[in-house]
Amino acid sequence: MVKYCKLFQCLVDRNLPAVMLRVLYKLYILVKLCVLDGMVDSLDAVNGVKQGGVLSPVLFCIYLDVLLTTLCSSKIGCFVGTMFTGILAYADDIVLLAPTPQAMRCMLSICEKYAAEFGVMFNATKSKMQFLTNRPKDINDMLYNLCTSWC
Repeated sequence: MVKYCKLFQCLVDRNLPAVMLRVLYKLYILVKLCVLDGMVDSLDAVNGVKQGGVLSPVLFCIYLDVLLTTLCSSKIGCFVGTMFTGILAYADDIVLLAPTPQAMRCMLSICEKYAAEFGVMFNATKSKMQFLTNRPKDINDMLYNLCTSWC
């Protein structure tokens, strides 16, 4: 979900020309939605980008860029050399990469603040976590790995 007031603030912050802001305003804010359920009802569109719209992916990227730059500037997460790789995003799919559980909690806290301010809902049922380590869980796992590699 995209809050129009936040989207347009992001566009203003990026110095989008006033004429373009007016065009987008007319395309998004002054739109009426029609619902056919035996009767014709019209509703005001108050949030979201147009499904299938040519500008929709670009506008969503601008909307999400606040989260991406906040996480990047926090310097919490994984790095490849000096390049921050703590967040990967494609459309509305986001992957957070952190070196420790504490770092992941900090990154999730940043996401939580962004979600509250920008009206974004992260789907908990679609969210997954994977914890990777090169340390054995206990001595039995270590012994099992040694035995299976020798046999």
